[in-house]
Amino acid sequence: LKGLDEMHQKIQLEAMALSLGVGLVVGLAYSNLDVTNIIAFDAEISHLVILMGLTYGAGVIAGLRRFR
Repeated sequence: LKGLDEMHQKIQLEAMALSLGVGLVVGLAYSNLDVTNIIAFDAEISHLVILMGLTYGAGVIAGLRRFR
């Protein structure tokens, strides 16, 4: 991140913060749904990793569109 200019640093940090927030909230809810057997399948960490990756990508794209 230190090698990027200020705008790209801001975009990356905001996308990472968004991904962490979504991952934390959805991950806790997903785990609780699995524990209480509301969902019929087991909660897998890979689902959460995919969600966080997609959220990060969307955050970067949204940031680039917003600042350009």
